[in-house]
Amino acid sequence: MAVVLADIHGNMAALRAVLNTLEDQIFDTMVVAGDFALNGPRPSEVLAAIRNLAVPTICGNADGYICDPGVSNPGVQWVRDRLDDEAIAWLAGLPFAHRITPPGGESPTDDLLIVHATPTDVEAVLTLEPDRFGLLTVTPQAEAKRLIGTAQANLILAGHLHYSSSGTVDKQRCATVGSVGFPYDGDTRAAYARVSWDGQSWEVRHCRVAYDHLQVAQDSERSSFPFGANSAERLRRARFIPQG
Repeated sequence: MAVVLADIHGNMAALRAVLNTLEDQIFDTMVVAGDFALNGPRPSEVLAAIRNLAVPTICGNADGYICDPGVSNPGVQWVRDRLDDEAIAWLAGLPFAHRITPPGGESPTDDLLIVHATPTDVEAVLTLEPDRFGLLTVTPQAEAKRLIGTAQANLILAGHLHYSSSGTVDKQRCATVGSVGFPYDGDTRAAYARVSWDGQSWEVRHCRVAYDHLQVAQDSERSSFPFGANSAERLRRARFIPQG
């Protein structure tokens, strides 16, 4: 049994709610699938909490922005200013993916392969099912196959979209987990997933945890984060809203 968390985005209250819930649960491992600090009001606290977990952790596209001096976005700079050099170096050293082979299973065919977005690109969007607001449509099969590349696993599991979904790409099973900090499915509760091996396949169970998201929205508005009002509206509506 693996627990997978993704897309916390500086929302410490949501992360704390999920971790508190997991204290009473039994699982073998936890994997954190990227995007820890950018957009929420508590980037340094979230990053410190993730590092203290000492669990397998992979990079997300937003983590890459923070580590890339060529990215000059004011929101990214605001986060950088709140992280020390050691934290940024830790982000820069994170692996791209994490692979779990079940007991008695064979790699790669029985594996759970966890990535942030796709096996070939940490920022690309692979849409298996449309989002409920009609912003994303299913990725054409040829493009989806390109994004999967040569990756092989029983299940490829990603975050990045901020909502749960599942499908197949050229017979390869794929799924996404919801977002801890910024769900985009109309449900304001923090999301995470429990993934279990039944002897033949990995199965995903999506879980939700309520927390005071309105307080976090208020904290975002009151913070000096350049896009705090936008983050607050995303939290209140649990959907993607373009900045600006």
